[in-house]
Formats: sequence, structure tokens, C-alpha cells
Amino acid sequence: MRADELKGRAVLALSNAEKVGQVEDVLFDAQFRRVLGFRVKRGGLFKQAQALLRDSVTSIGADALTVQSPDAVNDEARFADLAHASTLSQVEQTKVITESGELLGTIAHLEIDGDARTVTGYLLASSLKDRMLRRTPEVVRVEEVLRLGEGGIMTATNAAGARLQTERQS
Repeated sequence: MRADELKGRAVLALSNAEKVGQVEDVLFDAQFRRVLGFRVKRGGLFKQAQALLRDSVTSIGADALTVQSPDAVNDEARFADLAHASTLSQVEQTKVITESGELLGTIAHLEIDGDARTVTGYLLASSLKDRMLRRTPEVVRVEEVLRLGEGGIMTATNAAGARLQTERQS
């Protein structure tokens, strides 16, 4: 599943069947490999950022995330695990470059596992021509990534570049 598909889903408390809020953003570790939690929008215009740790989520369904009780959602500042979390929007437009310096493209979306715990791949932005021809989006797999550097650059293996080059030609 794409991580951005979680945005807008309701957060429901099982203890009282109450809608606690809705997912506003997905929060990742600094290397964009693991889902740490979710930023949750609650009613009102001037509310502080609220958050929900991934470990507090009991289930992720097609329409909602469930938690045991409403107090699972709290001020983001209260969760030390989220102090250095990165948002989904921070990963978008990150340049992916091979070890040898070849630009593979920029990240458009993150693929995550069905349990929304780990990142499984980085979907690269496709050109209008590729979208018109309905070509499959290119994906750099997590195991092909060497490191995420400062300034929005991700380094992938030369093998990832060779694989994508082969796929582009076929």
C-alpha cells in the first residue's frame, strides 16, 4: 500500500466507539524505513499537533485505524519516539542517485507493508509520457538503498540503477 493512502482515514477508539480524529500525516524514522506513528487532526482550528504511536494502533482497515482508547492520541511533544520523526511530505521530491552518480529520479510515494510498520519501496516520479503510456511506476526497493543523506538525496546501489535501466528498455 502507498503511505499516502492512510491520510484522511478515521482514528476510532474501540473502548467507546468514538472517532478520535483522522490521520493527517505519516511519521517515519530518519532513514524513511519504518513507520513510527501518525499525526492526527482533531476538531478545531487552533489545536496543537496530536500524534499516535504506531505501536498503539490495534488495526488498520480500509476506512479507519483503531486504537484501544482515546488517550492513545496525545500531544506530539509527549512522545519521545517522535522527536526526530520525518513526515511523508519530507520524503517526497528526495533525489535518488546511484553510487556512481546516476540520477534515477525523485521519490513520489512510499510503499509500506499492509500492517503499516515498514517501508518496502520508494516509487519514483514518472513523466507525463510514462503515465499516458500507462507504464508501471519504477520502484527502488528498500534493500537497494545504501543511505539517506542530508539535503534530500538518497543513495541506491548501482545494481538498482542497472535493474531500472533494463526495465525502462523493455
